[in-house]
Amino acid sequence: MKITEEHIEVMGTIENGATIWGYKEARLLREVQKFHSEFVDIIGLHELEQVTGEKFDGADQLPYFGAILTGMGREFIRVVRLKQR
Repeated sequence: MKITEEHIEVMGTIENGATIWGYKEARLLREVQKFHSEFVDIIGLHELEQVTGEKFDGADQLPYFGAILTGMGREFIRVVRLKQR
């Protein structure tokens, strides 16, 4: 799979970690994980609760997952951004 500009944009939003609430972002990050798992770490709701201290009990909307770029993902984004200048 070729990483598109959409993938790069969503990867840029998780450089320092993020809770993923939107379907489009979740789908794009799962695509990155499937073909380039070395670029992104994805955690489930239980671990996300431990990291954030929030409780996701289903009474409100549930996030899809938590995600953060790995070192290799950060380097990839850095190189792409340099080439775009």
